[in-house]
Amino acid sequence: MKPIAATSLALLFALTASAETNWGRFRGPNGTGLADTTGLPATVDESTTAWKVPMGKGWSSPALWGNMVVVTAETDASKRAVIALSAADGKELWRHEEAFVPHNIHKTYNTFASSSAFIDAERIYINWSTGTTIQALALDHTGKLVWKNEHVADYIHEHGTGISPVVADGIMIVRSEFDWQRDGKVYTEDPEQQKWKTCFVGLDAKTGKQVWKTELPNCLNTFSTPVVHELKDGKKEFICANTGSGVMGIDVTTGKINWQHNPGYKQRSLGSGVLSDEFYFCTFGTGGGVKEIAALDLKSGKPVSVPFDIPKGLPYVPSPLVIGEHMYLLGDGGILRCVEFKTGKVIYEERVEGTAGSAKFFSSPVAADGKIFCASQQGDLIVIKAGPKFEKLAASKLDGPVNSVPAIGDKHIFVRTANSLYSIGAKGQPVP
Repeated sequence: MKPIAATSLALLFALTASAETNWGRFRGPNGTGLADTTGLPATVDESTTAWKVPMGKGWSSPALWGNMVVVTAETDASKRAVIALSAADGKELWRHEEAFVPHNIHKTYNTFASSSAFIDAERIYINWSTGTTIQALALDHTGKLVWKNEHVADYIHEHGTGISPVVADGIMIVRSEFDWQRDGKVYTEDPEQQKWKTCFVGLDAKTGKQVWKTELPNCLNTFSTPVVHELKDGKKEFICANTGSGVMGIDVTTGKINWQHNPGYKQRSLGSGVLSDEFYFCTFGTGGGVKEIAALDLKSGKPVSVPFDIPKGLPYVPSPLVIGEHMYLLGDGGILRCVEFKTGKVIYEERVEGTAGSAKFFSSPVAADGKIFCASQQGDLIVIKAGPKFEKLAASKLDGPVNSVPAIGDKHIFVRTANSLYSIGAKGQPVP
């Protein structure tokens, strides 16, 4: 394949990224991980750190709307908060704190503030777990509580929760997918909990009241966040993936399952899928286990499985990144594969190394300005040049490991470590 000229690559970014600079959800516009901006630095140092502020425990990814950056964080042993900061200088604008009931989580890789916010022009939406329930709430842009649904659905915890909300056409989808059996044995001793069903719930975005509920078979705990697919008739569907039900198109208005692909997946859905040019791709896996994929053509409105060369070392946790005709698959162990978008043919596979050598990744790559940003568990921000030839531009050491996904605004990238939130961009540049 011939290399793409720099001008063509810039055009591809413009075509595939949203024209909006808002990054209002997990992984930005419809979960693509792409932003349409320029002037992003490749290195992080004093000259490119616009600001850096301490941040409480939590792995939620930053969400941006105008001059506001929103994260969630634990503030006490049984309290957590939605926190809004000024994108211009990092000063706290407001916070909304909620009490929660602690429960089982993966103490190394999860927190009680791992679900990211969804922001639109009217509200900020949150879902998270407390005790054995999923809770949802909405705030206005000043931090005032608009509504709270204390018990959207039941939930049994294996490693805690982490799915982020998505809103489309006035409906907020909340996912509650879990397994109460393991190797034929009941996972919980409470017989009442055996009656609980995994489900999708559609809430009215204005009131938080349930509009619909779609029950599903019990499955391995799911952590992937949906994307929105617009059909030819203008209607929309949430595309969701899990072990027991496969990949599904869920009607936004009614919760009806429009289509279902391969309910036979045996492994867990952690990394979120990506939708580009009516092509949907996602991976399934287990820690260190064999990976499965879905590669679906949705042009007809129904899923058509596409032949796809499955490379070794597919990502388990990081989500795929599509830029034009290329898809980038960043494996948890640090191998980055650039493949042809709709065929899977490998163009290159290279190890992404940090400042001290080998790196591992739970954070998903994001891209803008011809650069791919990869944040590692070793606390590095590694920048790769987008295109069919591997070129590492820089690796910079941050102050702690990164499991959340960076957010990209106008000429700035926001990275959350275990200790801080960074705004990276030339100092003095305006932030809208």
